[in-house]
Amino acid sequence: MADTKSIIRVAPNASASEGRWTPKQGRAFIDMLDANDALSDEEKDRLVEETTSILSECVAPSQADEVNTGLVIGYVQSGKTLSFTGLAALARDNQYRLVILLAGTTNNLVEQSHSRLKEDLNIEGTREWKLFSTQQKGFQQSELDHVNMELARWRRGNPRARTILIVSMKQHQHLDNLATLLSDSDLSDVPTLIIDDEGDQAGINTRAKQDEESTTYSRIVELRRLFPHHSYLLYTATPQAPLLISRIDTLSPDFGRVLTPGSKYVGGQEFFVDGASRYIEPIPLGDVPDKNDPPHEPPNSLLTALRDYFVGVAIGLLERDDHKGRNRSMMIHPAVPKDEHLMFARWVKQAKENWSVILQDEDHDDHGDLVAAFTASARELFKTYETPFTCDDVLSVLLDAIEETAVVELNTREKNRIPTVDWKGEYSWILVGGIGLDRGFTVEGLTVSYMPRSTGVGNADNIQQRARFFGYKKGYLGLCRIYLTSGNIDAFTDYVKHEESIRESIRHHLEDGKTLKEWRRTYFLDQSLKPTRNSVILLEMYQSKGRGGWIIPDHPFEDSEIVSDNREVVDEIIADFDFLRYAEDGWNDKQIVPAFSDNIRLADVLVKIGQLRYKWPDDNLQHSALMLGLERLATEEPDIRCSFYALSGPWSDVSAVRTLNDKVPPKIKNLFQGKNAKTNYPGARALISAETVTFQLHRYDIQTANKKRMISDVPILVVHVPDHLMERVWVER
Repeated sequence: MADTKSIIRVAPNASASEGRWTPKQGRAFIDMLDANDALSDEEKDRLVEETTSILSECVAPSQADEVNTGLVIGYVQSGKTLSFTGLAALARDNQYRLVILLAGTTNNLVEQSHSRLKEDLNIEGTREWKLFSTQQKGFQQSELDHVNMELARWRRGNPRARTILIVSMKQHQHLDNLATLLSDSDLSDVPTLIIDDEGDQAGINTRAKQDEESTTYSRIVELRRLFPHHSYLLYTATPQAPLLISRIDTLSPDFGRVLTPGSKYVGGQEFFVDGASRYIEPIPLGDVPDKNDPPHEPPNSLLTALRDYFVGVAIGLLERDDHKGRNRSMMIHPAVPKDEHLMFARWVKQAKENWSVILQDEDHDDHGDLVAAFTASARELFKTYETPFTCDDVLSVLLDAIEETAVVELNTREKNRIPTVDWKGEYSWILVGGIGLDRGFTVEGLTVSYMPRSTGVGNADNIQQRARFFGYKKGYLGLCRIYLTSGNIDAFTDYVKHEESIRESIRHHLEDGKTLKEWRRTYFLDQSLKPTRNSVILLEMYQSKGRGGWIIPDHPFEDSEIVSDNREVVDEIIADFDFLRYAEDGWNDKQIVPAFSDNIRLADVLVKIGQLRYKWPDDNLQHSALMLGLERLATEEPDIRCSFYALSGPWSDVSAVRTLNDKVPPKIKNLFQGKNAKTNYPGARALISAETVTFQLHRYDIQTANKKRMISDVPILVVHVPDHLMERVWVER
């Protein structure tokens, strides 16, 4: 970009023009943008467009006595902090006077956000902001006096009035203290922006099912009541929880935006789909610590991961990466208990010491084996990372790489605060921790991750938030290795598809000009996962069974008009596609299949099958979930074929009658024709494909249990999906 600074005015695009108002870019936003050398011009243009679009949906600064809630969806480690920093700057340019950031639940997250805002907004250089933090009682009466003074200057029309920026921990005591102090101020006319970083965590009401308010949620509600003129923005990479709470909840979003990551971003697709064989390493089950029988020696997979990491550090030293203000780091993320953190930290320090001694002594009994092991690690990394350096070059600086690496436990085992990582102090870091390494925390220059833990209770959002190994690392992707248990590998791989389906669905919905309140909540998940914790899910959700087998409607005979419409749909299917007669030796007229094909494109037949309707809500929900899953499959594999059997019945001049049972509500007895050894008929249930989706169209005259009523030619479409093609679908009732 040119050195001469000027006001950028972006022509409103479709999404921005449909907003509530049109923000203007001023000095605060432009200065922040120009100071960021890491972004390309294209990425800066995208940041301008997305930030302008988000603010345009917020309450206009001139619009008094109005509030709303928005949801901004990014990817893990994809630049959400930069987005809300830009949003704060743009808010200042448009006369918002107060910005509050709820910056996580741990002190290291709050301090990380505070430092980034201070640097990216050049707060000390411009003196256009008054920055406060609630950390260590940093916001008290004297700070409130400064707030009131700046608001008084603004009300007088003083152009030098500063914008207030308060960074608070998302913890009930911090929020209570902040709300108590601010309640003494007149905030009735103050345009305010409240940004909830990691908005799906901590602040969501976990006691809504009991018709109560959880503590932190209650404090957030009290804080919001102080501002009759504000917008509340939830930023997250995992939006399941905010979208599954009640629509009348104060944190249920009215509007939303899906952020686009930059070109150098590496996420789940690159690691778990495209590059699984290159970057993902399994941790054997035996290497996962048993809390009831703690191991005494470090597992082999940990030592292999350490060698991979130290080789990567050595390459960084050879490339003089340490002289460019960058970092190299490794993350060890065992379970939450701190005694496991201590155990792993000791193993790492012990390995460092032992390897340093051995490398310095060529006569040591283990010297040759250790050099061979590091050489093998280097050769594996060279397969994915291009460098002019050789194994001998790596060995020449390997001792420095090991000795200069700092090892830190990120927990509260020794102090009541999680330690702060001095990234500028050292080039190489190995971080060991649980919650301290969880959502929101940025691990600079992360190359090797080691996570010997289970998937827990299977909450998809929590699992994904552990993916600190995602981020802007395309330049050194070849040095990255992720060590995970098989359960976590499966969970992350499945979630990649789940994540993209949510984003695409929401993005298309919003592009159509609709609100998030109107979006029908739908999620695709492996049967071992659920979207989020049960305590926050208040919407009624239907879950498909999530495993392979038959999907059969229970009441397809209800409502004569619907039956007639469905009959027309299946008649069109038989007329529009090419079918052949199918039979095997010995089959009788009732067993012969009049119309069969195993060469119909799934995408083509779904157009027709999607027109089927059912009177009973559960049948409709099951059909909706089935269609969503099959449409997704057809999108991923456009040429996939299916098998279709139109079985004999009244439509083919073969008598076929089924009776309803006497239950309430009734169901069809013996829907599938059974096997018959005399005719060599395997039974209708056996007429399936093991490789793809099978549709069976049954058509019967249905007789009531008392035999007083007959419903003619009822079409009943049943579907068989093999295990490897089946996903669980969660769909809103």
